[in-house]
Amino acid sequence: MNRRESPSFSDYHTAPRRQYVVNLSGIAEFETADGSVRRLVPGDVLVAEDLTGHGHIARSIGDEFRVSLAVPLADPK
Repeated sequence: MNRRESPSFSDYHTAPRRQYVVNLSGIAEFETADGSVRRLVPGDVLVAEDLTGHGHIARSIGDEFRVSLAVPLADPK
């Protein structure tokens, strides 16, 4: 489980592994290199697969702590 204060900002980075990211509380935004932004609210699930390349920016927005759960996925064969 991961808990982050809001607001927070994490500059471009890649995912540590293929994983589901389940947003449990708070609001998150993920921005990709092409400028696309995806907002996650409680109950949303993101599949993180950007293991190489430019990666993404992660933000916690609002005033509520963001709590998320990372569920590792098996590597494709």
